[in-house]
Amino acid sequence: MADIALDNESIPTTPSAGVSILYVDNVTKRLSHRNDTGTVYSLGLTNYSTTSQAPAAATRTYITGSAISVPTAKLQVGTCFRWTFSMTKTGAGIAASTIDIAVGTAGTTADTARVSFTKPAGTAVIDEGTVVINAVVRSIGAAGVMAGQFNMTHNLASTGHMVIPCACVNTISAGFDMTVANQIVGVCITTGASDAITIQLVQAEAWNL
Repeated sequence: MADIALDNESIPTTPSAGVSILYVDNVTKRLSHRNDTGTVYSLGLTNYSTTSQAPAAATRTYITGSAISVPTAKLQVGTCFRWTFSMTKTGAGIAASTIDIAVGTAGTTADTARVSFTKPAGTAVIDEGTVVINAVVRSIGAAGVMAGQFNMTHNLASTGHMVIPCACVNTISAGFDMTVANQIVGVCITTGASDAITIQLVQAEAWNL
């Protein structure tokens, strides 16, 4: 059986017209290609959780399994992210929570919150919910901009996680430096006071980068 071996490498130079270069990115270790316009695409940029996690109330916590390492080519206009995670609530806690898209090089709470969303306050009732966050890079450079949308649905119509059946929150970031190498993009959560939340499932994906 024949094998194809590709070296891990940093972004190659833009090829001539009509040519694309196939390579393995040395940051993500994923198959990538650069076309003759200079655009780079990497395949299969995903992450996930394999265990439950219970963020401490009122403490900013990096959600395990949400981190996506940005390839050597860095973020580009049209880069998209999507995070999906579950949230189980006990009867404790009624305050609003904050969820943010964190960007930095640590992949921890040391990274800066660039796009923040506020989940509406809830009630002291057990509930199950699902959060989906979508984000797109609108512009790049030293003052690049990212747009994000937070959506949450839950089982109860007016109690539990929220006093409304679903929430949709749109936020546009301030300009920040997207030219930094080895950036990681993930999600942090700061639950409300006394909240007892369990996250059982986390799925993260990115494309157009």
